[in-house]
Amino acid sequence: MTAANFSSAKAKDDRMPANLYRSAMAYATRGMPVFPCQPRGKEPATARGLYGATTDRGIIESWWGSAAELNIGIPTGAPSGFFVLDIDNEDGEASLRALEKAHSALPPTNEVITGRGRHLYFRYGEHELRNSAGKVGIGIDVRAEGGYVLAPPSIHPTGRAYAWSVDCTGEFADAPEWLYQIASHSEGPGKGKKLEEWHKTLTGVIPAGSRNTTLASIAGKLLFHDVNLILLRDLLLCINDARCDPPLSVSEVDRIVASVATTHLNSAGGRK
Repeated sequence: MTAANFSSAKAKDDRMPANLYRSAMAYATRGMPVFPCQPRGKEPATARGLYGATTDRGIIESWWGSAAELNIGIPTGAPSGFFVLDIDNEDGEASLRALEKAHSALPPTNEVITGRGRHLYFRYGEHELRNSAGKVGIGIDVRAEGGYVLAPPSIHPTGRAYAWSVDCTGEFADAPEWLYQIASHSEGPGKGKKLEEWHKTLTGVIPAGSRNTTLASIAGKLLFHDVNLILLRDLLLCINDARCDPPLSVSEVDRIVASVATTHLNSAGGRK
């Protein structure tokens, strides 16, 4: 779907914020496959979930015609042509500020206000990206291949409607290369950072501005390999004392461990 088509779908959705059925049709008409999710929830309302997403008007009518309050799910990655950076609360905003300070500012793009933060939409492009939780930074998740997001005007479990931000640009921006590089380091078998990259991370100085994100990345790697949380905390404290300049407080390291552990446990469903 082109940026212009997406902008048109967005505008139509904004004129009908309470009509989920007509909004689902608007997305599908412009090439975005949709599927139903539970009312005021994120769980799929069909057995196939995101894998049954479609642009077929007849199927969409059969879903929302019988349950107009169903939320709208859109698969991320190749099916939709975009991936989403999910920024949760102040933790996510703080991580994003640190990343932008260390690299460069994210470009303006389409943005959705969610029940707990915001979604930033970027063109999927040629980079292969998969879902991740807390790997880019504390409070920052990525939804790409195998994932999905709820689209406006879906209703968040808090009761707040997802809504397009007034700062939307009307098109998907290309994410900066640094974001693609961080987000594409999958932790699957045979992928992720190379051994020499981890060696550099663990033996070099971790400066202010990247301490939280680096420790969170290390914690995510250890959790992926089923390291016990008590041992993980001890290891992170040692790395913090030996490599962070200046070291974070013990309470901040504990917060990193708790946050990454929570997002790690909640990431299996790939939904936001």
